[in-house]
Amino acid sequence: MIRRAAASLAVLLAVSPALAGPSLRAAALVSSDRVTVGDLIEGADPALADVALFRAPDLGLTGAVPAQDVAEAARRAGVVDLDLGASANVSVTRLSRAFTADDIERAVAERAAAEFGAQAEAMRVTLDEAATLHLDPSAAPQPVIARFAADPRSGRFEASFAAGRDGAVRRVTGSAIETVEVAVAARSLARGDVLREADVVLERRPRVQSGEGVDLAAAKGMALRRPMREGQALRAADLIRPQHVERGGFVTLVYGLGGMSLSLKAKALQSGAQGDLVAVQNIQSKRTVTGVVTGPSEVTVSAAPTAVARR
Repeated sequence: MIRRAAASLAVLLAVSPALAGPSLRAAALVSSDRVTVGDLIEGADPALADVALFRAPDLGLTGAVPAQDVAEAARRAGVVDLDLGASANVSVTRLSRAFTADDIERAVAERAAAEFGAQAEAMRVTLDEAATLHLDPSAAPQPVIARFAADPRSGRFEASFAAGRDGAVRRVTGSAIETVEVAVAARSLARGDVLREADVVLERRPRVQSGEGVDLAAAKGMALRRPMREGQALRAADLIRPQHVERGGFVTLVYGLGGMSLSLKAKALQSGAQGDLVAVQNIQSKRTVTGVVTGPSEVTVSAAPTAVARR
C-alpha cells in the first residue's frame, strides 16, 4: 500500500504544472515594448513576472528569438532550470491597433479641413507611403493626430500619430489639397455648340486650378466661345448665350404692327442671342434698322417700314 501511494505521488509530481519547473512557451503575444518573464515563461516565480527580458518587436510585427538567448536572459532575471522544450526559436508578436491608408486619409482630411477652413469631404489626401499604420492597442478606435503641420498653398503636410504608451510617434507625410466641384466637358465640343446635359459632367478639381469655374446648372443651355477637349474644365469666359443671329449672316426681318406682319430678307450687322437688340440691313432698300432677336435667324421690329420719297 505504501509503495503504491509513493508511486502515485511521483506521477502527480511529474505531471502537475504547479509543481513542475519553469518552461519556455513557443509563442507569445505582448502588448508593451518589453517582453517579460511572465510573457514567455510558464511556471516561473510570480515575483519575476514583470521583469523585462528584451525589447518587443515594433507594433504589429512578429519576431523570432533563439531559445538559448531567452534562457540566458531568463537566467540573468533569476529564472533557473528553465525547460526550453523542443523549440529552437520563440515567436513574439506585438499587438497593435491597425489603421488602413483610408483611415489615415480620413483623419488627415478632417484635420486639414479644420486648418484650411474647408469641408473634410472637399479635401483630396495623398499619402507619400500608403501603408498600414500600427498604433498601441489602447489607441482610440479612430487614429488621432497629435501634431499637424501643413502648407495651405502647396498642400504638403506632416502628421504625427501617438504610436505607443512610451511616447513614440508615427509620422505620415503627403499632400492635402482642397477641391471644388466644377463642370467639365464630357466629350470634345466645337465652338458654338449648345451644351446639353450629356455634354457636361461634374468633377472635383483642386481649388487653386479651378479658377472661375462654373457649376453644372449654369453651363447647361449655354454655347461655347471656343472648342473644348474632353475633360477640360469650363470657365465663365468660355460660355455665351446661344447666338441665334451671326454677324454677316442672313436673317428674316419681321415687321410687326398690330395683328399684321411683314417679312423681309436682311443681313445681320451684329451677332445676338435670344432677346438681344441687333442691327440688320434690309437687302433691298439697304436701310439699317434695329430689332430684337426672336428666334434662330429671325429679328423683329415693332413698327412697319416707312416709305421714303425720292427726289
